[in-house]
Amino acid sequence: MSYQSVVRQRVKRLLEQHSHISIEFDGDCFSILMKNLNPNLVGNFTGGDMAYAANVSAGFQCVADGVISQTASINIECIGRGDGNLLVADSKIIHQGSKLIRIRCNVYVRNAEEDKLVAIAQINMSPVSDQKMAHELFETGGDNN
Repeated sequence: MSYQSVVRQRVKRLLEQHSHISIEFDGDCFSILMKNLNPNLVGNFTGGDMAYAANVSAGFQCVADGVISQTASINIECIGRGDGNLLVADSKIIHQGSKLIRIRCNVYVRNAEEDKLVAIAQINMSPVSDQKMAHELFETGGDNN
């Protein structure tokens, strides 16, 4: 099974829960795409939108690697204005320990002509302690029937 097929299968449930999020692949890497459904008064993405996209990207990255986790902390630095209709976020695990997964994330705003870097983030994810149970709940959606 290809990397794309594995990732798509693992994040399928997350994509169903986030109708404004989609995923795109570039070789063996993927990015999440977030539509601008709630622009601020001047029509662009806010720092909170950028943090949300980075956090979603980090969570997807953990799930794609087979680890169910939750956010422990996030540090985001907005370095540009979010003018556009689409945010693109890609993540890379830079350290994976048993208690903490450290992830680096870049967030871009996409316009017709280019992707412009608008934020960088460091996200620490904490794997849930019972991965077997987490995977079962994740796959069934918490249904006990």
